[in-house]
Amino acid sequence: MQELINSYKQSKNLHHAYFLVGDGEKIFSELKNFLEKSVGIKTSGNPDFWHGRFNSLTIDEAREIALAQERKSFAEVGLPQKKIFIIQADFISHEAQNSLLKVFEEPTAGTHFFIISPQDILLPTLRSRVHTINMARTPLATSMSRTVLDMKLAERLAKVKEIAEAIGDEESTKQDAISFLNEVEKELHEVGVEKSAKSLEVCQLARASLYDRGAPVKMILENVVLSI
Repeated sequence: MQELINSYKQSKNLHHAYFLVGDGEKIFSELKNFLEKSVGIKTSGNPDFWHGRFNSLTIDEAREIALAQERKSFAEVGLPQKKIFIIQADFISHEAQNSLLKVFEEPTAGTHFFIISPQDILLPTLRSRVHTINMARTPLATSMSRTVLDMKLAERLAKVKEIAEAIGDEESTKQDAISFLNEVEKELHEVGVEKSAKSLEVCQLARASLYDRGAPVKMILENVVLSI
C-alpha cells in the first residue's frame, strides 16, 4: 500500500485502474483509509463510492459494473468528480475480464478502479491495463518443503489431486489452482526463459483454460506437471 501512497504523493493523481494482490480485508481497510485521508474521498454515504465482494465475478456482474461507471458523478459542481469502484474477488471469469477490459481500455473520466484479490488472477491482456501492486506472500510456496520442479512426478500429481479435490469440495476456489500455476511459472523463470520456453507456453495455455467456466482443473494442471 505504501507504493500507492508514495505514488499519489508525488503525482497527486490516481491511475485509472489498480490491481492490489494480497490479504483482501487488510488491503480494503488500508485502501479506505488512504482514499479518505489522502485523496479526500468519503467512503460512507457516498454514491460515487462502490465496493463489491465476490467469490467469483461473473460476466453479468462485470457488465453491471461497466454500466454503473458510465453514469455522471453525484458530486456538486466545483468539487472533485471522482468515482471509485472497488472489486474484491477471489476469482474473475475469462468472460468477465474481457468485459472489464473494454472499460479499462477507454476509462470514463474521473473513474478509478481497484481490483483486490489474494492471488494474481488477471489475464495478461487485463493486467497490462492496470497498475499492479503485489503485497501477497505465496501460501503455496511457504507450505511446500520442496519446489514443484524438484518433485517427482508422483508428488506433482498428488499435489494437483489435492488442489482439484479441495476445489470440488468448495474448500478452496480456482485461485488455488492459479496460485499453483504462478509458483510453477516462477520456478521456470528462475531456470531461464529460453530454456523453459516450451514449458512456459504450456503454463500460459493452462492459465487461459482455467478461466473458462466449468474448466477441468485437475486435467489442466496434470497436463502442466506432465509437460514441464
